[in-house]
Amino acid sequence: MSSKKVVVVGSGITGITAAYFEARKGNSVTLIDSDKRAGGLLKSDFSNGQYFDYGTHIFSETIIPKLNDFLFSDLDCNNCVITDKIETYCYFNGEINFKNACVDINSLTEQLYLKACHELMTASDKAANNLESFFINRFGKTIYEEVFKNVIKKYFGLDAHLLSEKMGYFFDMSRVIAFDGPATKELTKIDKFNRKLGHHVRESGVAKYYPKVGGIGAIVDLLLKKVDREGVNVKLSTNIQKVKEEKGKIISLLTEDEKIKVDRLVWTLPSSFLTYLSGNKKGFPPKFRNTGLYDFTYEHPLNLKSVFLNVYDSNLYTGRVTLYQNLSKTNNYSCTVEVLTDHNVNLSRLIDTIQKELIEIGVVDQNNQCVFKQFRPIKSGFPVLTTEFLESQSELSKYCENYFKNVLFVGRNSGQAFFMNDVLTDTFEKVKGESNVK
Repeated sequence: MSSKKVVVVGSGITGITAAYFEARKGNSVTLIDSDKRAGGLLKSDFSNGQYFDYGTHIFSETIIPKLNDFLFSDLDCNNCVITDKIETYCYFNGEINFKNACVDINSLTEQLYLKACHELMTASDKAANNLESFFINRFGKTIYEEVFKNVIKKYFGLDAHLLSEKMGYFFDMSRVIAFDGPATKELTKIDKFNRKLGHHVRESGVAKYYPKVGGIGAIVDLLLKKVDREGVNVKLSTNIQKVKEEKGKIISLLTEDEKIKVDRLVWTLPSSFLTYLSGNKKGFPPKFRNTGLYDFTYEHPLNLKSVFLNVYDSNLYTGRVTLYQNLSKTNNYSCTVEVLTDHNVNLSRLIDTIQKELIEIGVVDQNNQCVFKQFRPIKSGFPVLTTEFLESQSELSKYCENYFKNVLFVGRNSGQAFFMNDVLTDTFEKVKGESNVK
């Protein structure tokens, strides 16, 4: 089969993976991104002698050997912490759940707890058409009202009935801890309860990787070297001005500096960007929460042994906390706090407030001196997936899939998957197509 000129737009992990496997098929591949650094949210920033990630990111093995070989063949116990079990905690109702990252409803008052357990056992499990019905159908009204309702507003900025049911799988909200360990072990033998109950004892899973040095971005750097060895032309800081198409076939991309011919286009960005740039049909991208990252380094170890902590407290700005000492297993006494809030909040002024909240939650002691702190804004951090947006996006995606003849839509924005392993698996299968990847 003759070589094709393939252009991959977007240099996040999806674009990097797509570019690699397109090149392995013998194609001439160009990878384009407007950012000056590849990796998307899997980059790491170096400050004050430490690496800080863009939230909690851990690479996990997939079910595809060839994909695993690409992702992990350069990783071993010398450069990575490799484990099949990680500790994750959750803060709710003034208490930390040390069992896992799900909320523990045992901390509710006895009356609410008994009511919640009854509703959980008898919940309808009917299909949901918005986030409110997702929680009520899954857990019952009491758990929705007492646990998730205000947390949803904190994270997503809208009432649950306006949001897609897909949002229920973020921040470990699709399960709760209830009952005791033995009861949960028996109940989770039934699929209905296995889908919504978190285990009291951590179980082993697939192998997970995190670099000992360099943050999660160190893995991306290794993958970029593999891409380079396959001859992929990586063009960063490159803005696409226009996409030329003829009757649904992409002919070329016009950047600030050149015209790039295209036989096939792999698109990892929202499809609305492609329709806008091609002048064909305008869609609209998702709205994003006002998102900021707060990094802190302390003189002594942090109090918790978890790699991250979900904060289910609507009175606190703190969202998810990443603890690097437990990820890298080093003396890196640093953490990153993710904050998602309304756009009228001045994130840059919250750093001292966040520092106090870490003490209140119990992440760090008051007498543990903070030796470094910084704020990092995120331009497009967390999308707000309303039911209205997803319906319009679904229509636009169907239009694009049918209209564009030589475009492969992959990644989160394709609407097929969101979590990293699902996205990478979907990308591999689509790129592989009818041809075998070497």
